[in-house]
Amino acid sequence: MFNIATTASMRGSQAPEADTAPQPTAVLSGRIIAVVVVFIALQATNSATVSIMSLFVTDRMGLDVAWAGVALGVAAGLEIPALLLIGKLSGRVPVTRLLLSGCLAGVAYYAAMAFAAGPVLLLGLQILNASFFAVVAGVGLTLFQDMIPRPGLAAGLYANTHRLGAVASGPLIGVGSTTALGYGGVYLGCAVITVAAFAVLRMVPAGHSEGVRDRPD
Repeated sequence: MFNIATTASMRGSQAPEADTAPQPTAVLSGRIIAVVVVFIALQATNSATVSIMSLFVTDRMGLDVAWAGVALGVAAGLEIPALLLIGKLSGRVPVTRLLLSGCLAGVAYYAAMAFAAGPVLLLGLQILNASFFAVVAGVGLTLFQDMIPRPGLAAGLYANTHRLGAVASGPLIGVGSTTALGYGGVYLGCAVITVAAFAVLRMVPAGHSEGVRDRPD
């Protein structure tokens, strides 16, 4: 009888804690779902354009395939200082504002690439490409962790946007390459998608933790 009474009292004392625990269904709010969809779209545009770069350079621009590797290498090299700059700005500028500026760079890059001609413009536009991808990669996880109080769930959702974006890039390439612009149509489609992502981000309300973080003196 003593064991039964002790067990009952322990269950009674633990019940309020269960009521105050965060509910799993409350985590995935409409705002979080919207941001997840936006990141899937942005990751899809990046995956699509990287995948077709060699075909775009040879078929659309009439250049040697080696220029595709040069362009991607330049973009990768420029991403390093871009990520360092974003790391410094993230403590002073709200995360959403950084992401919006990155989307603008992405729109400019994709729209210009759709009609680009010549290796000089190809390489010069990689500055915008590096800026766009650095923002998506640099502030993406931070934004997800700001929105979601569970670090594991936040990191998992962000990682899966890259995988789902790679899957979604297939139809984007298929539809875009059938237009009159050929592979340039893929870039133009990516520009349209990035504009839509920008518009959604503008409509999504800012979270309580997305303001400028306090920096130590």
